[in-house]
Amino acid sequence: MKTIYKNSLIACTVAMTAVTFTACDEVGENDRYILGEAIKVERGVLLEDFTGQNCINCPEAHKVIEQLEEQYGEDKFIAVSIHCGGFGISTSRTNFETGRIGLMTEEGNAIMEAYGIQSFPMGVINMGNPMVYDLWPTAVREGLQKETDVNIDLNVEYTPHEGGQIGTITAKADIISGSDRMANIQFWILENGIVASQRSTTETMPDYVHNNVFRAQIFNGLKGNQISLTNGFTTEVEGSIETRWTDKERWQPENLSVVAFVSDNTGVLQVVKKPLFPKTDSESEKTE
Repeated sequence: MKTIYKNSLIACTVAMTAVTFTACDEVGENDRYILGEAIKVERGVLLEDFTGQNCINCPEAHKVIEQLEEQYGEDKFIAVSIHCGGFGISTSRTNFETGRIGLMTEEGNAIMEAYGIQSFPMGVINMGNPMVYDLWPTAVREGLQKETDVNIDLNVEYTPHEGGQIGTITAKADIISGSDRMANIQFWILENGIVASQRSTTETMPDYVHNNVFRAQIFNGLKGNQISLTNGFTTEVEGSIETRWTDKERWQPENLSVVAFVSDNTGVLQVVKKPLFPKTDSESEKTE
């Protein structure tokens, strides 16, 4: 038996004004990422990385994300870089002709506001408390080892529109829970390989490659749609969104992924990530 929820949203936005903050946290050399011993991975872990193109210490946080992805795999450690706040550059300021590209969205600012983020870089793991990036490795390691009774089977499809750069992303999740509970589900759109400026402690890098960039959410609100999970039964949730190809945002479908996560009042119960298009053999070899 399946319980089916459906939602279709075309380029949804959240009306939220960006808030300017002044702190850009720096972490000492001795407090940075250290590889740990192998662990038994029980579940996926979601890291919301609150960042900005004018945050001079954010590239150091991005390095920690890359190391964690290498250690645990992008299918289990799922990072989402949310450009927001006073250090972000809004998509509204994008000018492709001059090479100025902004990555901050109103939806990203709404997520920042929901957590009360006031300094950067800052991370939230499985919808817990905000923490500085030197604490991420330990928290991720602990999160991966926590058991969960929720599984998500995510399928994504892309239907291009005839004669244009725009298409429709459809995501469908089949969720199985080991107990009866009320929960929420959200789908986020991510993009890799965006070349845009980024400040560091020593320079402004015009050709910085931004990965895991939060582009949009399919359902309204931080947690998304409420669903009812029944022990042993499959709950099916479907949503869709049109890709954006405008003078302010140009999504490249081949670089897009969908992240699906189920949460309740304890935090994220399970999270999965799937690229819009399967990786080629050569791409898979590069990541091994």
